[in-house]
Amino acid sequence: MKTAGIIAEYNPFHNGHLRQIKATREAGYDRIIAVMSGNVVQRGDVAVCDMGSRARVAIRSGVDLVLELPMPYSLSSAEDFARAGVSILSRLGCVDALSFGSECGDVARLQACADAIDNINPAEIKSLMSDGLTYPQATAKLLGDDILSGANNVLAIEYIRKLKNTGIMPFTVQRNIAHDSTEIADTVSAMKLREMLRNGEDVSKFMPEVPTDLAFIENAERLILSLAAFQDSDNARIKKYAMQASSLNELYSLVKTKNITHARVRREVLQAALGIKAGETATEPPYARILAANQAGIELLGEIKKSGTIPVSTSLAELSKISPLAARNAELTERASKLWHFAKAEQGSYRSEFSREFSVSP
Repeated sequence: MKTAGIIAEYNPFHNGHLRQIKATREAGYDRIIAVMSGNVVQRGDVAVCDMGSRARVAIRSGVDLVLELPMPYSLSSAEDFARAGVSILSRLGCVDALSFGSECGDVARLQACADAIDNINPAEIKSLMSDGLTYPQATAKLLGDDILSGANNVLAIEYIRKLKNTGIMPFTVQRNIAHDSTEIADTVSAMKLREMLRNGEDVSKFMPEVPTDLAFIENAERLILSLAAFQDSDNARIKKYAMQASSLNELYSLVKTKNITHARVRREVLQAALGIKAGETATEPPYARILAANQAGIELLGEIKKSGTIPVSTSLAELSKISPLAARNAELTERASKLWHFAKAEQGSYRSEFSREFSVSP
């Protein structure tokens, strides 16, 4: 039995994700484990729907086991996001390959770029950034290759860099639509789907299941501005401008400088609002919370408990007791879910992540 891992956000789960899962199985992988972001995601946003519902639709669409990529790793740079996801998969003790989407669809080319980046002098990147280039622009200039213009290529290269010495092989599926494309064709981008969901448009032909528990960051705008202004944060610039801005978009504009990307600004605003400190993603995730599983996934969990080296459980409360780092990650997960609650289109009562357990019974 061969097992593939996928690091994902499924924000939301759509037909492109179905296509990747099918291609991964057709490549000979019998079982699939997804490591998925929780309620706050890497682009510096709240997830459009709850992690539990995203995990369940992934299981119904061909994934066997879904584990949470906990905070603060789900709200980090491409490098730290990739490092954390690969760390979890490699410590499960049963993963043979990592499947990921990319614009180029060529593992050899991605591997060559990953090797080239490892040989770049960091001082050269720093120099170009001081001239006003963003990190991806500076790296692309030194590589002499436009491959980093694709957001999924950037993540793919980081995955390959982090796979070194893990024994896990890279496997890529070529994307048939750009990462943030607004085009409407047979498939649409996750960004376009989020826009359509926000506008109440019919998205049923682009998704296996249409979510109903929707959340949008603008619903929590005033809360985020308040938290960014008053939370104990390392980012004095955000703290200052949060008191002046009347909206998140205005805060983003005030904070942004020419050598940092829009996605990084959005992440740093949410990091400030949630009280995430610099360097908190430097360590390995201390645990993996189980969000959903089918029968094959339950069998995988049996293997993981025998050969894996990372604690897994459906209970965040239990996982938080492992270590001070686990307690901190669990608390940040709780903060992120509270923020997601305030971003919901229709708010009800809040249920703490510490009292929430995900069922994996057959």
